[in-house]
Amino acid sequence: MRKNEVLKVLWLMVVVVVAVIFAAPGMDASARSSRKVLAKYKLSATKKTMREGQTYTISLKGVSKKAKSKKLKWTTGNKQVVSISKKSGSKAVLRAKKAGKATIKVTYKGKTYKCRVTVKKKKDKKDDAENAECPTLNATEVELHYTKDYAVPYIGKNPANNYSFQFKVLGTQATVKSWSLEGDKKVKTRYLITDDGTIKMRFGNDIDEAYSECTVKAHLSDGTELTARVKGYDDITLYVQSMFDKFKETYITDNMTEYEKMDKAAWYLSAEYDYRLYQADWCEYIVTGSGDCMASRYAVMYLCRYLGLHAAACPDLDSHGDTVVRADGKVYLVTTGYQGEKPRYYQIVEMSRELFDKRNEKNHINPEYIWGDD
Repeated sequence: MRKNEVLKVLWLMVVVVVAVIFAAPGMDASARSSRKVLAKYKLSATKKTMREGQTYTISLKGVSKKAKSKKLKWTTGNKQVVSISKKSGSKAVLRAKKAGKATIKVTYKGKTYKCRVTVKKKKDKKDDAENAECPTLNATEVELHYTKDYAVPYIGKNPANNYSFQFKVLGTQATVKSWSLEGDKKVKTRYLITDDGTIKMRFGNDIDEAYSECTVKAHLSDGTELTARVKGYDDITLYVQSMFDKFKETYITDNMTEYEKMDKAAWYLSAEYDYRLYQADWCEYIVTGSGDCMASRYAVMYLCRYLGLHAAACPDLDSHGDTVVRADGKVYLVTTGYQGEKPRYYQIVEMSRELFDKRNEKNHINPEYIWGDD
């Protein structure tokens, strides 16, 4: 019996040892799993140095792409130094406002993650190692100009103006992933930026614009976003505006009636400009001094509008040189663009509503705009 009891004790000890051996790895795996859960989420940066005016996209890594931004609570310890301008999914855009320090926090699923941000002044110059952490663009405000080849012999091309400009990223070893343009709906058709950061204007501005604007963004491989503001000037538009100003100063007075202003515009665009077949661009008409009846009718329209009148050029090809203008409560058909050299003939005829409606079957001018029903 004593021998059997000893064997039972030995057997029990073996079972316990085996159980401990198999249980231990399980416990380690559980611990590792627990640590893995704790380490699942982390910020893309826990320390960041920025320059005033810079933006940086920070993200909480490990968060599902399907997670909604409202589940992440982003805060800044000092809004005067660093603000949070945009939140999307697991990302937030930090904007450096002025020199100082701020702690950025994000809370997700009950845990808070921190990034300490130092903002330096734009003009601070440190050693290369420090600059490597403070990327900047070679310019943050650029003036860009646009013109066409035909205009150069008439209005020149100032060599001091930038007709293209290459942005460069300085002070970092991070690479540029892409360049982008932001602004109104015309930006992407009006401006072009290439992969090497060179920007230029593809089209000019509208006649009533002193300049156009866009924002250039450099997206770096480390998540940093650098921005610059671009103002675009159209040399041709500026010249046309100056000619309109000169015309008004020379020929228009405050006591003139609307009819007299309309008549003076038609006279000027006939007396000072020649006919040129197949030249339908009205801006080129003003710059070069010649154009066909299409160019002439649009020149009348824009000059009359500049003088404060309601005017619409007739787009139909058979409406040679015709522009509809409202003056002193009446509607007139102004015809310019006759063939020949300056000074040329022009004609102004009062229109009835019946005549307007008949002519408008092909021109589709807004009657409310012309007849004053607006």
